[in-house]
Amino acid sequence: MAIVYRPGRIRGIEVLSCTDPFEFQPHIHDRYVVWLNTEGGEHFHVCGSSDILSPGSISVIEPGVVHANRPCTETNRHLRSFYIEPGFFENLSEQIGAQPSAGYEFRLDPMNDKQLWTQLALLHELMLGDVPDLELSSRVVRVFGDFLERHGHLGNVPRKEGLPDIRIDRVIESFHEGFEDPVSLESLAEIAGCTQYHLIRLFKEAKGMTPHAYLMQIRLENARRMLEKGGSILDSALDSGFSDQSHLTRAFRKRYGLTPGAYRRSI
Repeated sequence: MAIVYRPGRIRGIEVLSCTDPFEFQPHIHDRYVVWLNTEGGEHFHVCGSSDILSPGSISVIEPGVVHANRPCTETNRHLRSFYIEPGFFENLSEQIGAQPSAGYEFRLDPMNDKQLWTQLALLHELMLGDVPDLELSSRVVRVFGDFLERHGHLGNVPRKEGLPDIRIDRVIESFHEGFEDPVSLESLAEIAGCTQYHLIRLFKEAKGMTPHAYLMQIRLENARRMLEKGGSILDSALDSGFSDQSHLTRAFRKRYGLTPGAYRRSI
């Protein structure tokens, strides 16, 4: 059993292969996640609802959306994920003829598309292996081009229910601008223009976790990116707002199922 993170040779895509029974607690990504299982089912919770991702189905999680997942059984699991930069989909949607202003949006519930599921599973395996760059890039464009055309709602983006809370948006923007700095609940409440009590309640309603927990996810994603680019564990910790290397190591293992050192070796 193993958890393997591997930067893809295709710019803007990283892959995860997980056969370990590790439970991913509530977390976020700074990229789109296209994920599927080729063995066993996956319980997942997102946006206040729960479902099971069964073999043959595909799911998409948008950047910044809080979600959690665990295997249905501890002995039969192969979770395969593609972590995709938003710019990759934007560029690809233009390549397949969509107007840049049209946009795209994916449904939250699992998509039952066995043909595309088979193509994605094969592509995932190839990205973990060693195939010629031209063959791999051609397959990526073809498979994800089909994915956008079938499930991206190109040019017909449905309106999301409800209105975004600008107060929460301001707080999250401040997180991204200074995630490495100490933050107080009082200062966040001032940014949001509400009381500390109401900030916590509003944040939990909007994102499913406290402001501190959400900030921790942003810091972890930044540390992971630094490690991916060859940064040291200590520098990745301090530059991402962690007090020391041990603090990062504990949080990183809980979030990704690996220590920072194991993650570096994996990639």
